[in-house]
Amino acid sequence: MKAVILAAGEGTRLRPFTATEPKVMIPVANRPILQYVVESLVKNGIDEIVMVVGYRRQRIMSYFGDGDDFGADIEYVIQRKQPPSGGTAHALYQAKDKIEDEFLVLPGDNVISKETVSDLLNNMDDYSLLITKSETPSKYGVVTLEKGGEEIRNLIEKPQRSPSHLISTGICSFPPEIFRYIEETMKEDDYDIPSVIQKVLKDKSVRVIRTEETWIDAVYPWDLLHVNSAALGNVNKSINGQIEERVIIKGNVRIGKGTRIRGGSFIEGPAVIGEGCDIGPNACILPSSSIGDNTKVAPFTVIRNSVLMRGVLLEANSTVENSVIGEGVRIGTNFSTYSADSRVDAEDGLHQVKKIGVMIAEDSIVGSGVTVESGVIIGKDCEIKSGRTVRENLESGVKAV
Repeated sequence: MKAVILAAGEGTRLRPFTATEPKVMIPVANRPILQYVVESLVKNGIDEIVMVVGYRRQRIMSYFGDGDDFGADIEYVIQRKQPPSGGTAHALYQAKDKIEDEFLVLPGDNVISKETVSDLLNNMDDYSLLITKSETPSKYGVVTLEKGGEEIRNLIEKPQRSPSHLISTGICSFPPEIFRYIEETMKEDDYDIPSVIQKVLKDKSVRVIRTEETWIDAVYPWDLLHVNSAALGNVNKSINGQIEERVIIKGNVRIGKGTRIRGGSFIEGPAVIGEGCDIGPNACILPSSSIGDNTKVAPFTVIRNSVLMRGVLLEANSTVENSVIGEGVRIGTNFSTYSADSRVDAEDGLHQVKKIGVMIAEDSIVGSGVTVESGVIIGKDCEIKSGRTVRENLESGVKAV
């Protein structure tokens, strides 16, 4: 059986972190989100994979190559131009010539587990959809069921008022005839898989399969914290770096090659520290934190429930909590951001977010003694002068005086 992974989109609601990186390549627990999808398929014996790529596709293709390093045989098809309204069905249609038999479809931008895929494989019919429960169903395709609860009655994409807490994971099984339904739907200028499934329902039944296994989607920048925390749940203890005296390491912590943990530091898992990092002395890294390769964390700095991507410099006496720090960001001494419930101004409006710190996109420079208030999003290539307090979002490229 083949699997088609949809990995062509940008992920506009994740800006500014997707300004130069496709959403599927955003790292959580120091691995691209897409890697979790590939690994979950391979662990279920599905190694023939077709990836539909588009936005920044070279990043994906250079990382995964032919799939050999991941135990898979990966082919690529390109969605060269997306319809104005997006279009998961349009992306899937690009793989038509690669499909001869029943196949799986998966979004490439969710962290999933081996067991999630197994739930579908062990129960599927020709037309099947994996569903789960969500506390925020209006962000997704909402499913209502026929009497008996085993077949779909309706699938509504992002309703303002949700009739159910059951949502589509976007993980499906289809026969090749699905492409006929896609063609019919696209003739009506509709390009999403939920619309295709609605058309299928006029002729056939679509089985629903419930899962309670790992399925987490990052829609907005702050969602990366939840996805990262879930991914860290599978981390095993692995210490490959240099650990100096008086370092305390508790729980499941993975430390990469060439990393130095200096004396007096405290690390509590689950946590991941990449290769070539320099941590401490007397640094404190607390649970649900991921630190990317070649990152430096200076003395007397505290990191809690945060994602620091590759090449970050975090100087002494700083506090980072419930925050996402992009690749190459440089932060001076005595930086602080506090975590609180905040109204966050994102791409599509204001959102009430619980316990959020700051989100800083790649290559921004933050001076010494800077305080950033809870819920602020700072774009890429920004510069914040020393001693400032930042209370509002900064667009990419802004130089704050």
